[in-house]
Amino acid sequence: MSEPLLAIRDLVVEFGTGRDAVRAVDGIDLDVYPGETVGVVGESGSGKTVAMLAALGLLPRSGRVVRGQALLGGTDLLRLRRRALRRIRGSRVGMVFQDPLTSLHPSYRVLDQVAEAVRVHHPKLSSAEADARAIDVLDLVGVPEPARRARQYPHQWSGGMRQRAVIAAAIANQPALLIADEPTTALDVTVQAQILDVLRSARALTGAACVLITHDLGVVAELAERVVVMYAGRVQETGTAEQIFRGPRHPYTVGLLATLPRLEGPVLPLTPIPGQPPGPGERIAGCPCRPRCAVGRDRVECATSRPELRELDGTGQQVACHCPHDGTAS
Repeated sequence: MSEPLLAIRDLVVEFGTGRDAVRAVDGIDLDVYPGETVGVVGESGSGKTVAMLAALGLLPRSGRVVRGQALLGGTDLLRLRRRALRRIRGSRVGMVFQDPLTSLHPSYRVLDQVAEAVRVHHPKLSSAEADARAIDVLDLVGVPEPARRARQYPHQWSGGMRQRAVIAAAIANQPALLIADEPTTALDVTVQAQILDVLRSARALTGAACVLITHDLGVVAELAERVVVMYAGRVQETGTAEQIFRGPRHPYTVGLLATLPRLEGPVLPLTPIPGQPPGPGERIAGCPCRPRCAVGRDRVECATSRPELRELDGTGQQVACHCPHDGTAS
């Protein structure tokens, strides 16, 4: 296998300081290889988005990277100055943020905002050339009549159309890595399918690797080659999409899959995961999943020691669990 395009190593991110510090990301490792799509899944608050924002230097002022590396092609993004990071964001790395309405400035035309992404990284282009490039990219992501619609304002576009505009801006400079944060949130099912098709087309156009951040396992099953399952700021399981969906090993992953409705076989009731994820700043002794885990709730090792991510059976599938599932389809 080739070297990873993005390699995150032992990343720790906290908000606040001293005793009030909240650890949002707790020592994760994550690899993204050229041309692949990695789905990062987990409940809200698991650290999915924060990890990617930290890698790109986009944390709010209250957040800080305590330690770790985020290597993009061998360059540690966490060690770069702001100006150097700006040259990478939008060129080598494109990001589709979670809410397209707040990602777009309400007082500027869509054309101006997509063209700006081009001009920033290609200052020698004229305004007309940047506008032409923006219209071409809007056409590629499926905006009808792009030359006319691009001259409208974001409030004149639907949610799905705004998401297309944000994706267009993210791929305008043909990045090597595309990060899509909940790209189908708040969209109806039909529009979700259209946006997933747009992401496929964007990947085909640019050849970019993709990090897909989502809580929607259906989206992950459709797009991702590999899956990373996060909980309480840590990676709990990782493997190929087939391994995760057909043979999950971590009880938390098994629980997530049990919440999905089945389209084949006997009709079974949905089984929710009991309890709630740990709150901000809450420290749990031992395994962070223990309070919600039927398998390890009463086991001594689960209550006293935190399991480390380890490979099982030489398959490449990794799990952080003292008592992993047997791997049979559930």
